[in-house]
Amino acid sequence: MAPTNPPEQPTAIPTTLYKLQAIPGKGKALVATQLITPGTQIISEPPLITTAVIKSSDTIEKDLASHLRTLPKDSQRAFLSLHNNYPGKNPLQNIIRSNGYPMGPSSDVGGVFENISRINHSCMPNAVQAWNKQRAEETVYAVREISEGTEITLSYHAGGPSKDRKALLRDNFGFDCACELCALPPDELKESDERLVKAQKLDAEIGNSSTVKTAPTKVLRSCKALKEIFDQEGIKDDRVARLWYDCFQVCNFHSDEARASVFLQRYCDAKALSSGADGSEVLEMKDFVKDPKKHDTYGLKRTWKSTVSSVPKDLSQDQFEKWVWHED
Repeated sequence: MAPTNPPEQPTAIPTTLYKLQAIPGKGKALVATQLITPGTQIISEPPLITTAVIKSSDTIEKDLASHLRTLPKDSQRAFLSLHNNYPGKNPLQNIIRSNGYPMGPSSDVGGVFENISRINHSCMPNAVQAWNKQRAEETVYAVREISEGTEITLSYHAGGPSKDRKALLRDNFGFDCACELCALPPDELKESDERLVKAQKLDAEIGNSSTVKTAPTKVLRSCKALKEIFDQEGIKDDRVARLWYDCFQVCNFHSDEARASVFLQRYCDAKALSSGADGSEVLEMKDFVKDPKKHDTYGLKRTWKSTVSSVPKDLSQDQFEKWVWHED
C-alpha cells in the first residue's frame, strides 16, 4: 500500500514581518519590518494560558497561579510582562481581563497570547485576529496594506461613532483613543460620525427578522447602503464579512439560491482575507456556496425562487452588481 502523505501544514510565517517596539504613550507594540499586503498571515500562535484552567469563580487567582507555575519560565515571564489595566488585587486575572481574546466567536473560553496580546487598538485597524480551531492557535491577518515601520493594529470594539467608541475604550481599557480615525479634523470626524450613526441604524434594520420576512428588497437596499458607508469609511475588517453573510441569509431565506451563492462566496473571500483559507468559519461555510439550500436558512419563503445555475455569466460588472442587488 502506498504511504499516506502527511497533512499539509500551514506555511510558517517568519517573525521578520514584525518586531516588538516601544511606542511613545502606548508602551510596547508590534511594528511591521517590511511591507505586508492584505491577506498575509502576520502571526499564528497558541495561548500562553486560557480561562479553561479556572475551576471556580471563587478560586480564579489561585487556579491561574497554579497553572502558571507549570509553564516554562519564558512563558511565565511573557505572561507577567503583559500590561495590566487594573493594577492592585488579583493581578493574574486582571492581566487576562486586559489582554484576553475569545477562542472562537461563540466560545466562553478566553486566551492570552505572547505577541498577539501586545497588539494595540485602532478604530481603523490594519489587521484582524481570529481563533483557528484546526490549529488551536490565534491568528492575525493583514486586511489593509501595512507599510514598513507602521504599527500593526486590531480593533477592540465593533465600531460606532467616536463618542461611543471613546467611552467604551476608556471604560474597558483605560485609555483615550487617538487613532487615525479619532484624530480626524473636527469637520471630517463629524461627517464620519454621521455615517457611522447611519450605519448602526442600517444594521438594526438588516437584523429585524420581521422586515427580513416581509420586505426583503428593503433589507437588501439597506445592505447595499451599509456597504457604501463601509467603502466611504475605508472599513476592511470583519464587519464587511458579516454584511455579506447578512445578504446571503436574506436571499437564502427567500429561496434565491443564485444570489445567496454569490453573497456567500463574497463572505468566504472576506473571511479568508482576515483568517486564512483554513479559517474555521470559511471551512464551515464554503460547501454551501455550491448548494445554499443545504443551509438551514434556506427556503422559509419562496419570494425569489432561483437556482445556482441561473447566476448570469455574460454581464458587465455594473450589470452584474445591479442583478445581485435585485436592481435589474
